[in-house]
Amino acid sequence: MTIPRRDTGLYLNPDTGRVVSTHSMLKTFRRCPKQTEFKYDMRLKRRLIGSPLKRGTWVHTLLELFHGEEDWEAEHKKLSSKFDEMFDEEKDHYGDLPREIMTIMRSYIWHYQQDPWKVLETEFTIETEWPDGSIYRGKVDALIENQFGLWLVDHKTHKTLPDFNFRLLDAQSGLYLWAALKNKIPVKGFIWNYLRWKAPSVPDLVYKNTRLSKRALDTDYPTFTRAVQKYRRDHGDTFKVTADVVAKQRSLKAQQYRPGEPQTSTFFRRDILEKDIDMLKEVAREAYRTHQRMNDYDFEAPGVERVVERSCTFMCSYTDICTAQLMGGNIMPILKQNYIVGDPNDYYNDRAGEDRDKE
Repeated sequence: MTIPRRDTGLYLNPDTGRVVSTHSMLKTFRRCPKQTEFKYDMRLKRRLIGSPLKRGTWVHTLLELFHGEEDWEAEHKKLSSKFDEMFDEEKDHYGDLPREIMTIMRSYIWHYQQDPWKVLETEFTIETEWPDGSIYRGKVDALIENQFGLWLVDHKTHKTLPDFNFRLLDAQSGLYLWAALKNKIPVKGFIWNYLRWKAPSVPDLVYKNTRLSKRALDTDYPTFTRAVQKYRRDHGDTFKVTADVVAKQRSLKAQQYRPGEPQTSTFFRRDILEKDIDMLKEVAREAYRTHQRMNDYDFEAPGVERVVERSCTFMCSYTDICTAQLMGGNIMPILKQNYIVGDPNDYYNDRAGEDRDKE
């Protein structure tokens, strides 16, 4: 395996030769210089990416098409066909993604039927200059307009919906807004469009197909209702819709998104935040200092620092080679088996990487 090394700057635009920094690069360097070396200096990418990313990649692709008023179902069919061509062990690793993602998308579309968004652009790159003449680059999921004005949107897939308070200090949204305003796009603020990557559960039919299980169910209205309709078709002689089933349906239906009302869904949520200009300037100043340190860092010299903590197991794709290298082992067999070399920023096209925080 040949590992390309940079001559100047951590990442250069292949067309212009100008140094480029992204939020993911800055975040990675702040977290761990060693991870930055593996990902951006050595340009290593895992051959098999984790299920949350694979799921998030798939969902993001379909959301882009849906909000762009394109045929997302046709694309889902293509991706499902590619999934079917995978080896059995790979399918076991990822789970039943085609069915689960279809369920998520159908639920998402139903949930936001009363959505007032007007989507102006999807998946577009925004760039602006740092003070040293190099480039900050961001990849925005969507630019939307509602009754209050223009907003940048980032789709986020999570196992559980995150706490809102973290977003008050989030640097990525601040940098995106700063770059948008520098490009004279009069955005009001930022919207995080959260989706859980766990599909809503289907209720079980029990006791000789007579009633639904009373076990606690993590589901939503479309999934629950489809199951009830199917059981009525298939087991109409035994299964009866009881008052409990009707009450559950009404409760789940009340979670549908309605503008201006509290959001109660456990699967979807949109967090809206406006950030004042002073905060955006401070975020940009801090990011620029990181940009300078990162691009001046000597990754070729011995002793690139590593930050070891519990999050290494779930926030980094390089723990195997990091551990082997620290212990003095030969990492080349691991590299050949588990990694490929590629442009660290080509996830603008194929979304490869160890997380879904885009640049």
